[in-house]
Parts: sequence; structure tokens; C-alpha cells
Amino acid sequence: MSSVDGRRVKLRASGRNGLDAVDVSADQRELTVLLFGETPEDLCKENFRILGGRRVKDVQITAMSSLGTEEPDLEDRIRLTVDRPGDFSTYTLVAVDAATGKPHPCFDPRYARIDFSFKQNCPTGLDCKPEPPGPPVERPTPTIDYLAKDYASFRQLMLDRLSLTVPQWTDRQFPDIGVTLVELLAYLGDQLSYRQDAVATEAYLDTARERISVRRHVRLMDYPMHDGCAARTSVHVSVKGTVELRRGDYRFIALHPDVLYGRHALREGDLVANKVPQHSYEVYRPLVDGDLVLREAHNRIPLWTWGGQDCFLPRGSTSATLKDDWADEKCERRLLSLEPGDLLLFEEVLGPNTGKEADADPARRQLVRLTSVEPSVDPLYCDQPLLEIAWAAEDALTFPLCLSSRGPDCCPVEDVSVARGNVVLVEHGRPTTWCDGKDEEICVPERPTETVCPERDGFGCDDQPMGVAAYPPIGTPFRVALKRSPVTQRAAFGDYEKIAEQQADILLRIPEQVRERVRELWAAVRDGRHLTKEEIAELTLVFGPKPLRRIHRNPLSTMVRLLSDFDELLHAKLRRVRLLARRARCGVVLDDGVVAEIEQSWNSADARSCKQIFGELAYQLHPDRSLFLGPAVTALRPDPRTALPDVVLTDGCHTWTPKRDLLGSSPYDKHFVGEVDDEGKLWLRFGDGVHGACPEPGSSLVAHYWIGNGSAGDVGREAITRVVCRDTDAGGITKVRNPLPARGGTDPEPLWQVRDRAPVEPRLRLLRAITPEDYAALAGQVPGVQRAAASLRWTGSWYEAQVGLDPVGAVEPSETLVDAVRDHLRRYRRIGHDLLVGPAKLIPLDIELEICVHADHVASHVQEAVVRAMRAFFHPDELTFGTPVRASALIAVAAAVPGVRGAWLTKFQRQFEPPGHELENGLMPMGDLEVPQLDNDLVRPENGVLKVRVGGGR
Repeated sequence: MSSVDGRRVKLRASGRNGLDAVDVSADQRELTVLLFGETPEDLCKENFRILGGRRVKDVQITAMSSLGTEEPDLEDRIRLTVDRPGDFSTYTLVAVDAATGKPHPCFDPRYARIDFSFKQNCPTGLDCKPEPPGPPVERPTPTIDYLAKDYASFRQLMLDRLSLTVPQWTDRQFPDIGVTLVELLAYLGDQLSYRQDAVATEAYLDTARERISVRRHVRLMDYPMHDGCAARTSVHVSVKGTVELRRGDYRFIALHPDVLYGRHALREGDLVANKVPQHSYEVYRPLVDGDLVLREAHNRIPLWTWGGQDCFLPRGSTSATLKDDWADEKCERRLLSLEPGDLLLFEEVLGPNTGKEADADPARRQLVRLTSVEPSVDPLYCDQPLLEIAWAAEDALTFPLCLSSRGPDCCPVEDVSVARGNVVLVEHGRPTTWCDGKDEEICVPERPTETVCPERDGFGCDDQPMGVAAYPPIGTPFRVALKRSPVTQRAAFGDYEKIAEQQADILLRIPEQVRERVRELWAAVRDGRHLTKEEIAELTLVFGPKPLRRIHRNPLSTMVRLLSDFDELLHAKLRRVRLLARRARCGVVLDDGVVAEIEQSWNSADARSCKQIFGELAYQLHPDRSLFLGPAVTALRPDPRTALPDVVLTDGCHTWTPKRDLLGSSPYDKHFVGEVDDEGKLWLRFGDGVHGACPEPGSSLVAHYWIGNGSAGDVGREAITRVVCRDTDAGGITKVRNPLPARGGTDPEPLWQVRDRAPVEPRLRLLRAITPEDYAALAGQVPGVQRAAASLRWTGSWYEAQVGLDPVGAVEPSETLVDAVRDHLRRYRRIGHDLLVGPAKLIPLDIELEICVHADHVASHVQEAVVRAMRAFFHPDELTFGTPVRASALIAVAAAVPGVRGAWLTKFQRQFEPPGHELENGLMPMGDLEVPQLDNDLVRPENGVLKVRVGGGR
């Protein structure tokens, strides 16, 4: 039957015809014949004959009609009409050639005839179920040891079985063919058993042993397992004159000072020519790959003390003053060329007590990123040029920095600490092209298309002709391992969300800057000064020509109108600015196109020479601006969970970039995943055409990647000593050093730690806001929010999440902070919840306190001390949402003041509200979004009043 069934499959695919089935009508006068294919055009009733019969013979066909098919994918049918019904015997329908009587040429010889019965639809009282076959032959069940799992047990099991089934075979020598076959099967069984055990072991997180298997398991649990991270540090380069290093042409190495002594700037050829082994040094590249301009004036920058002695910058300082100088005799150009975003190193170079370099504390060094640079002068010292600098609060000094002191014999010691420019952030790793190396070429193998047959028959699928139904091949994602290891894992540098947030802050400052500039010009016109052509062009650019038609005849009224109708005149522009700021608040970085649009809206070529309202707006908003890279402290602390392999693949037309996974990649995205195995090799896994693209079979990829990872890059301070250039000669470099030790180098995460943390850590991250506590916790993550509280209120149709904010160092949050929190919560809020963000509801209090003072204390002094203590108790940073005010706590604060003998509350209630039972109960409750307030300010009595009556004392 297998060969017959196989012939039917081939017959359907070849296009030949045949008789498939016969159906008899109820009156037994019509036969419906099902064919294998389409009905031949020359087919007629003379091509069919009915043979057989016992009582009724010679049944004739009187008519034939073609029925076709109802579905295009089904075979044709024909209907034959006979002159009389047949008997109960079996008849045979034959398709023949009318002229010769042989089988019809369009029909397959095997299927040119078919048996049928005229009585197939007749009722019968017999059961049509076939008789069951006879009982199977019982054979003794062999005794099998299912615990056999290795080569030795498999071999012994088969030998024991053969001893029972073939007792005449007794030879157990190794050259025997039977023993050879048994050992071969035992070996294959051992390999198969190991593979089954390995698959079952890697299927679960608790038992998986392969690093790649564990990585994929925990990815499904939203746990970012890391494969290590490259170390980072800062390098200071001292130069003579001005030295420019081109992008991608320079690297730094930690080479022993005795090797190539006296040479601070090298060429790659120098390392090769002197046969310096690559394993004897570590390579560091700039974290921001760009042109680097080094200036001699930035080697050592004194800090200005304003004539003071024993000066120091206290711990937590975020600003300082640098001593500048003039670069020309006309005093027009400054010597220092620092800008916001530049890195500056504070370093103690002399011992404060001795004034010697050897006594300087190497721990008193800190790197900061400048956020503000303002030139100034000191008129007391002959207009000494100065530079006022500031840096972010995250980079605040972690130690007091001594600027000047007194040494032995009370001699003054100046410049105890200095600032240094020419600082570069570097990261551990060497390229594959280092020292005449070459990039690795990856060849994608040809993957022939395999035909998967729906049915296997005796002919085999290889013999199937064209047109056989086949399933599409199952594609396996292409994987390949890089030859060199360990591949550098580079952590994310420059958080996109923070960049977008800073762009939003710059955009939101536009209205105030415009208003301030217009107010400045209005004040000038009011004082009688005429506007220049450049200033009129500046106003025309911002407001358009229509509001400035009368600027020459009546300039004062025009300026007054610009101020009074400011929002109306700039409605369209400000609406666009707010829209872009809101987009940036959602984490979208404004690209070059948006930056160019904003610049064209507020700047023009005609107004370049005048004072710009926003200066170089394109420079301020450009996402590649160094100021957007964040504080230096965050750059020197890389997060290994954000690290990705530093590999770039090119195929001549496209560039392939690494991703943590391909779940969010489309079939057209050129992405791949880098997975580190237990041997430290990096495997590249590509997409399957659904999640991520797959390289074309037979193509080739060029892999450019970096080598060096983990704690090997955590070198100590002063270990990086040389700069290496590829093409240029970096003459003028006098010294290269890393003042701070490299840190952040992390080895791959151990598997035991992953198994412990993966099931627990995802539950600790809040990704959705469902309850009021969720809203409060997420709002508290926004910088500038000290505390937050939330509540869900039913509006009659749905719930509204009301969030109150308690800002840091302020009573009420700014509008910018409220917008930032609102935009942040929109990404987490539950569908169906409205969102209302605002300041905390401050509840002013009215409190009267009587105190009794000891006889030996001055009553007025004690009264003042009690007021100060109460103000400290009600400080905005000390109270939070829903905190009730207890009378016992107020009495305890007053009683703790020295000189207080006793304290009583005579009034304890909310201001501007009728008194309740707070004084009797000793408790003033607060709502979820309420914060008690007691400023006791005579200028603003509506913010709470405190009266302290004093008795006793002197």
C-alpha cells in the first residue's frame, strides 16, 4: 500500500489524470466520477465502459456531462448516466480509447479503472465495522536497564541482551565484528544520552550550566545580565604651545616609564619597531571621539583667592574663580579658552603644612565638568582678568580643597591646589587594527533550501517532480564566534533621557529670555536712547515686521505694546517651543532638523553681529554638545548592565550594530546580539527575518571591534604615560598622566549571582502606576522633588490621580518641575486614570505658646531661641505629606530650649478656620496632600503665625 499511496501523490503532482472515486445516486441511474485532475477536452461517453455483473450485465452509458469543481484547488468531476441499475455484484468502470479499446492515453494505466457497486447506498442491517484482527503474537518482554546512561553501561546492556537472543555467539574478543558493532552503538548511545541530558539541563535556570543559556533565561525575566564592563579614567596631557590631535588618530597606553624612556608621544610604528609586546601594556581610547585641542595655558591654572590667606574651597563647593591673563598687549584676548562642558581637574600639588610637592595628598584630586564659564576682573588688583566657573551639584567637591596656607615659620604658601585643563576621558580597549592589525572577516555560509514533503512515500522526496507541495524551510539564525577575546563591553555614555531633559529646559527658558531682552530694550528707549539697526532687526526677527511698523515714529509705545501683548504676538512660536519641550520631556532627543528649525525661528544672518537673544542656539541645543554628557562623576562610574559589545559590522552597504536582544527589532533592522560563552568568546547572533535581519547567504561581513575588558583595565594613578598616534606626529606633548585611578572595570557577572538575583530584582522595579503609592514613588524619582504624595479621587465617571509635590529647598515647585513630573508620570499611569500634578496643599497654622523662664535667664533671649526652634521644627524640608502635628511634640521642642522651665499651648488650630478640638485632643490631623506650614513671617502672616508669651526670667 505504501507504493500505491506514493503513486497517488506523484500522479496528483505530475498533471496526469485518473479515476479517483465513484459515487452512485439514490436511483442508481447516475454515476459521479471524481478525477485526479482536469477533465480532458476530447472525453465523451464512448470513452467509458462498465464491466462485470452477474444477473445484470452489459450496463450501457447513455450520457456524460462535465461538472467541473466548486473550488479551484479541487479536482474535476463528471456525471455518467446509465440505462439501468446494476445488481449487488462488483462492477468496474474503465476509461478506454474509443478507437482501439486500450486504456485512455490521458489516464494513468494504474488508475484507468476503478471498482464500484450500484448498491453502496442501499440500507442494510449488518454492522459495517470490520472484524478486529487476530491477537498479536506475544513475545517475552526484554529486561532493560533504564539507568544505563554511559558507554560502559550501554555496552554491558547490549552484551547481556545478545547473550539471551544469540546464545551461540560467545566470542568477546575486541577484534570480533560483533563486539566492534556493540562498542560502536554504545559510543553513539553515550553521545545521544549526553545530548539529551544537556538539553534537559539547559532548559531550566536552576540547572543550566552554559552562560548563554542562563543569559537567555533571565532575559525572559527582564533581568539584564551583564558580561563585564570596560574601565574608565581621565588623562591629563601637558603640552608646549598648542597641539591638535585629530579624531580617531590618537590613543593612550599604560606603558612602563623605563620602556622608550623620555618619549611621551609615540607612533604605532615605534611600538612595532622596538618589539614592545602588546601584552605588556593596556590601551585606552578617548571616550568622546573627536578632535582634541590642547593649550599650554591649561596645563596649570591657579585659583584666585581674592587676596585672602589660609583659603580653601569647602566640601560641597560647586563654583570657584580661576586666575586668567591676557594673551595680547592690547588686552583683548584671554589666555584661557574654557567653555561649558569642558573637563577640569582640581589637584593638590603642595603640602599645606610644608609647601613641598612630596607632601601633597594624592587623594585630594577631583574631576568636574563645567556648566558655566563667565569672564570677570578684579579691579582691586589692576583689573586682574578672572574666570568664574561653576559645575553641577553631582560633581560637588567631596573634600575641602586648600588654596593657600601658612608653612613653617608662618611663611605663606600659595597655589597649594591648582586646576588643570587638557583633560580627556578615556576607556580601556584596543582596536583590532592596532599595530598593523586587520579587521576580522566573517563569511556567511550558503544555506541551501531544503524541501520538506508533507507525505513520505516509497519513492522518497528527492524524486518528487516540480509542483509537489512543500513547506518553507525552517531558518536557523546565523551565529558565529569572533576569533579574539575578550571583546570590550562598552557601557552607555550620555543618557538620552537626560540629554532630552536638558534640551527641554533650554527650550522652556526661551520665553523668559525673550521677555528679559525686550524689557532691556524698553528700558533703553525709556531713558532716551535710540535703537540701532541691529536691535530693530533683532526685534523684527522675533516679532515680525507688523508690530514694528511705528518703531521709528513712536518707539516707546511700540516697546510697551511688545511687552503688554507679548504672549499674543508670540503665540505661534511659543506654542511650537512648548510642544517641542514636551516631546523632549518624554525622552525624545531633538535632532539636527529640529535644532535648525528653532535656530531659524530666532536667529538670522542679518542679526549675527548684534547681541543675540539666545546666542548660538544651535550650539546650545545640539545633542552632541559636551555639556549634555552629564557630570564627570557619572561618566567615571559606568553601569555594566547597560554595556554592549563594542563591535561594528559592515557588509559594504550597511552597518550592523549590537543590541541587547532582537525582540524590538524589525525585519529590516541591521542588528545583532553579542553573547559571551564560558570560554570568554563572543558569539554574534543575528535575526531570523522576523525579529531582526539576517545576513545574505554567501555574503561577507567585516568586523571591527575592540579587545580588553573587565578589571584588567583598572590601573592605578600615574600608570598611563604615553600617547600613541597613527598618522600624525604629536610634537609638543611634554607629559601624559592619569591623576585618578581607572575604575569601573567589571568582570562578567558570575552565574551563581545571576541565579540569586534574577527572580527577585524585577519585582523591585516599579514600571506601572496603579496605586497612589506608585504615583508618589515615581514622582519622587524626578530630580528636584524631595517628597511626593498622591491620592485617587472618584470624579463621577473615572478616577483621577492627584499628585502633590514637595520640592527641594523651596516651598512651592516651579512650573518647570510640575511639567517634568507630569510628563514623567504619563509613561507609567494606568489607562483610565486622569492625572493632576500640582504643589502640596499648605495648611497655615495659628499657634500661641506660653513659656515660663528660669530666673537666671534673660526672658527675651529665651523667647528668641524658642521661636528659632519652632521655625526649625516647621522647616519645609522637615515636614511631609499627611504628617499630623502633635501638641506634645511642640511642647517638647520648646521645653528643650535652655532656660525654659515650662511650656503650655493656649491656641492650636488652622489659620483662617474656626477652631475645632485640636487643642483638647492634642493632635492636628492632615490630609494625604496637606503639609503644615508655619513661617511666622511678619511680611507674609498668611503663611502661619506663632505667638510666644513669656513669663518669669529677668
